[in-house]
Amino acid sequence: MDEEIKKLLEQNLAYSKEIYAMTKKIKRHITFQKVVSVIYLLLIVAPVILGIIYLPPLLNGIYGQYKDILGLPTGGSFQDLFKSSSGGLDLNGLNLNNVNLDNVDLNKLAPQVKAMLNK
Repeated sequence: MDEEIKKLLEQNLAYSKEIYAMTKKIKRHITFQKVVSVIYLLLIVAPVILGIIYLPPLLNGIYGQYKDILGLPTGGSFQDLFKSSSGGLDLNGLNLNNVNLDNVDLNKLAPQVKAMLNK
């Protein structure tokens, strides 16, 4: 009887060692997965936040350059481009699908644009 208990204890100890080794591997894997998920989250969220911060000023500059060419009102900003009651892309009442290039005032063009058009 004493031998059986000793044998069972040794077997139990061996199983416990295996379980401990597996638990360490699982814990390490879960920690790695948490780190990777944070990295993935940063790769998705960081560009969105940077875009929200830096794109509007850049697009306002572009809007400022081309509003004279398109004959748009001088007031307003880039955010006003997408405000439309009709639901389509609308530039302060000017629907982009119906832009008439005959009404573009070439005298209001920037010198760089005139030089590019002359080429």
